[in-house]
Amino acid sequence: MNFIMKATLLMLVTCTFVYSLNLIAPQNKEIKGGEILYLGEIGPGQTVELRLDPMVNVGGIYGDGGYYDTAIISSKPEGWSSTQSLLYANPMWVTLSANPNAAEGEYYANITVIDERYGEKLDNITFTIKVKIKWDILDVSVTPTSVTVGPNQPAVYKIQVTNKGAASDDYEISTVGTKKWDFRKPVFIPAHGTRTITYEVAASDEETYQPVIKVVSRSSQNIHKEQKVALTVKSDLKGDLKAINNGLLLFPVFEAPIYALGGLISNLLG
Repeated sequence: MNFIMKATLLMLVTCTFVYSLNLIAPQNKEIKGGEILYLGEIGPGQTVELRLDPMVNVGGIYGDGGYYDTAIISSKPEGWSSTQSLLYANPMWVTLSANPNAAEGEYYANITVIDERYGEKLDNITFTIKVKIKWDILDVSVTPTSVTVGPNQPAVYKIQVTNKGAASDDYEISTVGTKKWDFRKPVFIPAHGTRTITYEVAASDEETYQPVIKVVSRSSQNIHKEQKVALTVKSDLKGDLKAINNGLLLFPVFEAPIYALGGLISNLLG
């Protein structure tokens, strides 16, 4: 192999290493210039974050690497927003937020990592990220869906919220349809995560309430789920005894053993 061929091969190998760096999150891998990185499914309006190690071990002024200075979203779909990494941040951190009304489908954006003013003689690295927009990115289940209790006895509902997407998000849980149910709770759910919220309500009037429990993403109103529930308030011995199992609201401490016995009887009644 002659000198020119050796030099050319060395240059190609060097360029291959220079045009790559380490992705820290949301995946831990080496990313090369020109590569397409699939990040998964997200909902409209949701945000993906990427963290990158600014250090490379080859190339640069002396051939032993150096540090990149910033990373930017160099191109993105229309109507989407982004933030670039702070200068000299370690790790470099960029975000990409989908249009809150983005239609379902595949979308692409380019990330460019920059050596400011070419000070360390590190060539820019550009790679592509791909996400899939999906509106059905949220699951909600409420148990039980129907409860019967006595007046002023607590009814307890468990609200399970699952974020099926690759982007963490903030959600608001609330009730609508019944003025007497005043419930709003913010909840953060990480990517592919699940949270269970306990909601307790009591009413004095004997009637049937039929509110709707609603979960809405703060990223986009297009990400939401609802579930109807029912609460029937009425006086009867069996209902009052079963309600004791949900908690004591107004009973003095010295009467607790009596109500514990009542709860046991309610379980025997079925």
